[in-house]
Amino acid sequence: MAVDKKSRYAKSGRVAWVRADGSQVELIGLTPRPARAAIFAAVATDTDRLDTLATRYYRDPLKLWRIADASPAFDPFDAVVPGTPVQIPPDK
Repeated sequence: MAVDKKSRYAKSGRVAWVRADGSQVELIGLTPRPARAAIFAAVATDTDRLDTLATRYYRDPLKLWRIADASPAFDPFDAVVPGTPVQIPPDK
């Protein structure tokens, strides 16, 4: 599995996995999230998603991972619940 050398997963270990049909694939292993302190919390609206928040605060929707990493209990694939605070870390 090719991963761009600038990716946060470039140095992650690989895990072999067997599909139901018996074929094997290589997956990227779990990578610990880096500790990121938030500088403030934004209250989510009913139209917010991680990518829209990243666009608003970083002008780049692909930086949604920075926001996901700031909350250890937050999965990047979870929906943002309106009215809940979302931790926004610095753009570094």
